[in-house]
Amino acid sequence: MAFRSQRPAERLCPGNSGFRLLTSRFSYPAAFWRDIQGEALAWLRFMLQGNKLKCILAIIITFVIIHVVEHSSIIPFVLLPFWFFVFRPWNKTEGIIFAIASLFFLMQNYFVLKSGGFYFKHRDILLMPYYEPFLWGFYYITIKRFISESPTISKMDWKSFLGLAITGLCFSLFSNHSNILLISTLISTGILLTLFHARYDFYYALCALVLGLVTEIFGVSTGLWSYPEPDFVGIPFWSATMWISVGLLGRRFLIPLATWLSVSLD
Repeated sequence: MAFRSQRPAERLCPGNSGFRLLTSRFSYPAAFWRDIQGEALAWLRFMLQGNKLKCILAIIITFVIIHVVEHSSIIPFVLLPFWFFVFRPWNKTEGIIFAIASLFFLMQNYFVLKSGGFYFKHRDILLMPYYEPFLWGFYYITIKRFISESPTISKMDWKSFLGLAITGLCFSLFSNHSNILLISTLISTGILLTLFHARYDFYYALCALVLGLVTEIFGVSTGLWSYPEPDFVGIPFWSATMWISVGLLGRRFLIPLATWLSVSLD
């Protein structure tokens, strides 16, 4: 029996980002598979766009450098010029994003490391390798450049501060208990998604989640860091909620803060 579509096929594509939302129903399997192939080709073209391909290659080369260079003290002197070259030209807002993210996660990681949430192989400064804080600046610039068509949010509101406070408290207070941390971050991530649920909020969350999965698999598989209570391929489940929070707070707190500071410094 053939099922009839109640409405015509509909595709949602924000700007030229290549993201598409498939909401149609199909009458015949052949039509369905043709549409799947079309979607796959569209996503391939989307991923091979210059800016996005550059971001993907930057991630791969960054991980290769970290894995190949033996001395962690040398890695920042290799990565920083490489990132500067890859993402040039930089604007003032992006420089501020990089600096704030690096400083924030220097302290946030220290609190989690001190409580035993995870461990680094190299403990050069505050229980982490020298290059670790800079990686967070790189992650945020990569996400921002990858989702290049995102509408700019020029100001923060109480929701941004509330989301940051709740998420920061969860990871600072419960990072030594994996199960409790998972429950608390599921709640905090639910609150974030309640506060921030525009289309591009989901794009930032999804992009950060994928980047986080790749990063975590790379880190634990190479022995660069480890978790005392892993759940899946050496990674705890709360890692997923952490990376979703990274994406949401990056768009709703970090980027608006950096934009405001950039304007204030002019």
